[in-house]
Amino acid sequence: MIFKQFRYEPVNQASYLIGCARAKECFIVDPIDDLGVDFYIMEAADLNQTIVGVLETHLHADYVSCARELAEANDCPHYVYKSAPAKYEFTPLEDGQVLQVGEVKVKAIHTPGHTPEHTCYLVIDGARTDEPWAVLTGDSLFVGDVGRPDLLVGDQALDVMGEEERAQTQYRSIKEKLFTLPDHVEVFPNHYGGSACGGVNMSGKASSTIYFEKKFNLALAQPDAEAFGKFVKETAKPLPDNYGRIKSYNLGLIEKEEIAEAGV
Repeated sequence: MIFKQFRYEPVNQASYLIGCARAKECFIVDPIDDLGVDFYIMEAADLNQTIVGVLETHLHADYVSCARELAEANDCPHYVYKSAPAKYEFTPLEDGQVLQVGEVKVKAIHTPGHTPEHTCYLVIDGARTDEPWAVLTGDSLFVGDVGRPDLLVGDQALDVMGEEERAQTQYRSIKEKLFTLPDHVEVFPNHYGGSACGGVNMSGKASSTIYFEKKFNLALAQPDAEAFGKFVKETAKPLPDNYGRIKSYNLGLIEKEEIAEAGV
């Protein structure tokens, strides 16, 4: 298996390449426009890989995604969970669906909370074992912290589920789905350090394990879902700059040129 983490330090964002050396095919997960389409194409080429799918854990609010453009440039699917309210065409994922390149499997795990469509990706290197090796946790589970549930716009912001209920849903997603994975599974989030998508307890370390987060994540040490929701709200950082317009672009509601305009 080929696995590579790309870190974009200005917004503490991580994107990923997951591929099979024998099949010479790979997936890109959560690509960021600041690095750009050509960056990911060149990185894949340097590893003798062809991009056959672009995956997103969710529709982001703190950075501009280039997933649509990258998928178009490679004539491959753009995968997002089926409930994503995007105003453009994408390839919908089901909970539990498995994508595969060669011996490498990527399993979608629907983990709502940060956003309703949020999905984590469990990685299995079938050339070595059927046991899961890593999980890409997006903005659900961070190292030392969790993602905030208050970055919705458009139709999602009008959802009957309020911020507190979304936080409690996220608590259950992590506890009942991610924390039931084997302790050895490595955790690779979408953000780390100073990112505004998490709280003040987010570590600058860009990876962890299920065991370590079960034992030492302060947000998830709360006694129940209600206490978790209050803790997340009280320890949140200031909202990301211009998040409304960034999210609106990633939803397909506005054009990229409109992101820098004032107001939301």
